[in-house]
Amino acid sequence: MEQPPSAARTTCRGTGSGLQARGVAGGLLRAVHADRRTVCRCAVAVIVIGIVARVAWAAWIAHADPLAARSPDTPGYVGPARALLEAGRFSLSPQDPTPMFVRTPGYPAFLAAILWVTSSEWTISPIQAATSAVTVAAVVLVGWRLIGRTAGLVAGALLVLDPLQFMASGTILTEGVASIAVAAIAVVGLLVFGRRRARDVPMGAVLGLGALVALATMVRPTMWFYPAILLVLLGIRFRDVPRRALVTRLLAFLIPILLVVGGWQVRNHSAVDSWQLSGATGLLLYCSNGARIEARTTGATMRAVRQRLGCPTTGEDPDGDCTSTEGWTCRTPDPGASGQGFDEWNRRGLEIMADHPAQAGRIMVEGMVRQVAGPGTDTVRHYVDVPALPPLVLGLFSWNALLWALAGVGAAAGLRTGHRFYWAFVIATIGYVIVVSAGDAAGARYRVPIVPLLALLAANGVQWSVRRLRSRGRHPASSPEFGTRDAEAVPSPSA
Repeated sequence: MEQPPSAARTTCRGTGSGLQARGVAGGLLRAVHADRRTVCRCAVAVIVIGIVARVAWAAWIAHADPLAARSPDTPGYVGPARALLEAGRFSLSPQDPTPMFVRTPGYPAFLAAILWVTSSEWTISPIQAATSAVTVAAVVLVGWRLIGRTAGLVAGALLVLDPLQFMASGTILTEGVASIAVAAIAVVGLLVFGRRRARDVPMGAVLGLGALVALATMVRPTMWFYPAILLVLLGIRFRDVPRRALVTRLLAFLIPILLVVGGWQVRNHSAVDSWQLSGATGLLLYCSNGARIEARTTGATMRAVRQRLGCPTTGEDPDGDCTSTEGWTCRTPDPGASGQGFDEWNRRGLEIMADHPAQAGRIMVEGMVRQVAGPGTDTVRHYVDVPALPPLVLGLFSWNALLWALAGVGAAAGLRTGHRFYWAFVIATIGYVIVVSAGDAAGARYRVPIVPLLALLAANGVQWSVRRLRSRGRHPASSPEFGTRDAEAVPSPSA
């Protein structure tokens, strides 16, 4: 039924009463019946304060304790960024001309842009934290358009409150920028997979989706298989258009991926004689998954197994240089071999996993469980520089459980609405990242890029739950309060 104009104009301007809970006992139900103005004000306050806190903390911790914003992986990004600035090449460092292969160029290029402007590594963390506001804005925009203005602000507030997102915003690792890329994919994906008719989807939106997927792949090489998932979804989405139009749209999606991702693989073939996107695949399959299988089947320690396999046993100095002779992700196993020796590691790792399928499956499942259920205590504790006390562990675990629970409710509710295809796209993206990132090295940090999507699902779950609680309280469905049935959502162009 079409909403009356007065209802459609109701946004964050509620009745002004603050609470609509007359005769209802308990603080929870009082909060449920807060009007939209109250919810909007609270959400905006959380978003603004949260972003300011991210930038302020990143600036302070980068000055007071620079190692808190770095990890053993950090030199593998900062070194190539400086090489790009000072020598005009993607190598391990300005002094070491060994071609960068373990890393893809997206994040080093981002760091190089900051260093080009500021010439100071100290500025990386606060500037990166400031750019995390783009992720929040993208989530709010999608929520605004999809489930309503108030729910969009709630999604943004949930994202700002997430402890892993807080950590990633200022840590010199790819997760913060990857979150921006995924959130941007969600925005353009709304134009492609939203409620509008397939023939009305702009060609530019499909092209933009491909460009953003290519960008995300250049930041996180684990996104390399993601286009295959989207091709299936796009084929279903445009199944009713003429065949020529379908092929044209699929090609528009693929062209930027072939140019950007394919171009980098051509560069790798030229520089290190490998068609692989990144040497990280061989490193993880052999020295992480393969080493774990060998350790479990032989009873040896991981350190002993890695020594026997010829793998690095220690990581880089977080504050040191990236060189080809030492470290976990900077060391080059065999500079003269194809793929610097990483291609051979990739082959051996796959052989070990194929010889022990049960152990390989166990490692993959354990990795997925750690991504989903892990509280992220170590990564958050390192960044905020506090001990791993029980309250911190309990708080992180409870927050993660609540976010996933609300996201599950939101997913189930979303798949029963007119936007079900978009929610299927969101769920498929979350599932892809969890599965493809699984392995012995996987942990809570690996789920950071999908937290923006979880926040969207969770906000939808909050809205659905509020409607249910309000209906049980026998409040009229037309009451202009948070949780009202999409009266505030921006209508689809096809409506």
